[in-house]
Amino acid sequence: MVLTITCFIIGYITIGYLMFKGGLGYIEKFPGLGPILSERIYYLLFFFIFLMLVFSNAAIGYAALYRSKEARWLHSLPISNQSIYFWKFIETMTLSSWGFIIISAPLLCAYGSIKSAPISFYIGASLASFPFVIIPASIAGLIVVLSVRYFKRWLSAFLIAGFIYGAIIISISLMTPPVEPPLLKNSIFNTVNHVLRHTELSVNPFIPSTWMSNALAGWTRPFNSNSMQYAMLMASHAGIGLWITLYITWRFYHSGLSLSMRRNAHSSWKKRSKKGINESNPINIKSRRNSVLSHLKPKIAYRALAQKDLLTFRRDPAQWVQVTVVFSLLFLYVLNVRNMGVDYQTPFWIEIISLLNLGVCSLALSTLTTRFVFPQFSLEGKRLWILSMCPIPIERILIQKFVTSCCITGSITAILMFLSSMLLKMSIELTILYSIAIILICVGLNSIAISLGTIFPNDRETNPAKIVSGFGGTLCLIVSFLYILSMIAFLTFPVAVKLSKTGTLSAYTEGIATTVALLFSLALTVIISFIPLKIALKKTRDLRYLRNL
Repeated sequence: MVLTITCFIIGYITIGYLMFKGGLGYIEKFPGLGPILSERIYYLLFFFIFLMLVFSNAAIGYAALYRSKEARWLHSLPISNQSIYFWKFIETMTLSSWGFIIISAPLLCAYGSIKSAPISFYIGASLASFPFVIIPASIAGLIVVLSVRYFKRWLSAFLIAGFIYGAIIISISLMTPPVEPPLLKNSIFNTVNHVLRHTELSVNPFIPSTWMSNALAGWTRPFNSNSMQYAMLMASHAGIGLWITLYITWRFYHSGLSLSMRRNAHSSWKKRSKKGINESNPINIKSRRNSVLSHLKPKIAYRALAQKDLLTFRRDPAQWVQVTVVFSLLFLYVLNVRNMGVDYQTPFWIEIISLLNLGVCSLALSTLTTRFVFPQFSLEGKRLWILSMCPIPIERILIQKFVTSCCITGSITAILMFLSSMLLKMSIELTILYSIAIILICVGLNSIAISLGTIFPNDRETNPAKIVSGFGGTLCLIVSFLYILSMIAFLTFPVAVKLSKTGTLSAYTEGIATTVALLFSLALTVIISFIPLKIALKKTRDLRYLRNL
């Protein structure tokens, strides 16, 4: 376990450093605009990282503070509410921020190498990362606690109205043809304004990500800058955030937890009172005749298990909110593909952008499968003996979870891929190819997630974020990433054949290249789906002793 994680971290840091250094070096050498573009990329990077940290801390914090049975049990012990909240705050911040530290390390090293930064850059970047992750954690904690404590029905109406307004704006934007940018004069100033006009928010001086970017940029310059002032500014706001967490935010936590439990109890009582005591089963499977029931018994059981998983998912806001946000961002990304300029409508760029679009959708899908499909088996926990008493073998329950997750994630990602292909005005053959590819990738990623989640379970934990943070979740992320890279490499072959005019690849036709790519992709998907799933099924067969408990 330690060897696998260590090798992956070392490999990621090495390969990531080389890739980031090559890309940033190419941008840095761009005539006239290189240094400006490379610095603006860092502003954008830390701006989006800051937003992601706020959202991640809010989602994980809500689950740890209000949905966790451990938190309710801790309140029955002679421990102060301040101590409980503060240590949950530290736990949430650690789970949300460790990925940022690992991901940003090779990027910062590459940036410092390109800028020929002194040793003070690396020391300052390491120390500045701690206040940078404390600030969004403090903001997210305050937002979550106040939202739960003062949650009202008008807030739900406001959120629904905002969602409807966003859907209308997106629909209007989708139906409106894209407007081509005006021709620019031969002026570097006009070119810079046109390229960077959509990134002005990332350089707002009131956002902490701007302070981080200014500090890093200043440490790379040979002359004296105000980097230390920006670092101290972040440290001071991080101290204020910790002070608010220790002395203000925790005072609203216990009352908010009581209100949350009362709302859940009241909502459950209302549902039971509407259905009646005899109809309190949420699965609501209608009784049939014995002769018909004997033939449809497995189908009814599968349907009941699927409804149970969907109800469990729907009743946990910490999960469905994250899925909604991820797919909403992915949908917005797909819509913005149509805003490519005229220079990117050539066959070469359409092929390249389409292939990169497949990679983006696949990586987003791997994030969802690792985060939500992987912990499904572990979340059953001590209730696993109940599932073992179902009228179907327990290994088929694993198949049911696999099929359900494939149907849900596959349908959404296939729609997004088809929509992006239409917006890029791709050919029908290429659209069908990438639609088939994303379905194969969906099957492979779901198989990896559900299989490794069964092979490396953690039935003692009820927080999905903690389950994913273990060895099994890390291994799932590694295998998913390597699988996506392999699939993209296979699908690059027909693109290379189509774009090549001379050489060895020109001897192949597009039809043969597409067939070969699909066959290799199908073979890899079958292998990556069959082997882990077979091991997981064998492990579930060892749980048959639960029927005798």
